[in-house]
Amino acid sequence: MHAIKKNISLVAVIITYLLFNFRYSPESFAYSIKSTLIQILITSPFVIGLTILVVSFMQRSSGERLPWDRIIRIYCTLGIIIGFFYALSEYWLTAH
Repeated sequence: MHAIKKNISLVAVIITYLLFNFRYSPESFAYSIKSTLIQILITSPFVIGLTILVVSFMQRSSGERLPWDRIIRIYCTLGIIIGFFYALSEYWLTAH
């Protein structure tokens, strides 16, 4: 039961990550997907770098390796934060 809850929460974090990086376009759904992929590709180097820093800090402080699902959660959490601020900056640049 614990493994099922863990997997469901992991899927929920991944879906939230994709929702925060989703860029809606009223023109077409294909353009929305293209814009979303572009945003993920633009922000992923920063998210990967921060994930490496956070994971290495946590591994050094605890003395053991983190499981892969914890690393994915850290990546998605940082991706949600960075995606949110990237979307805000994109909105402010186009709105003003």
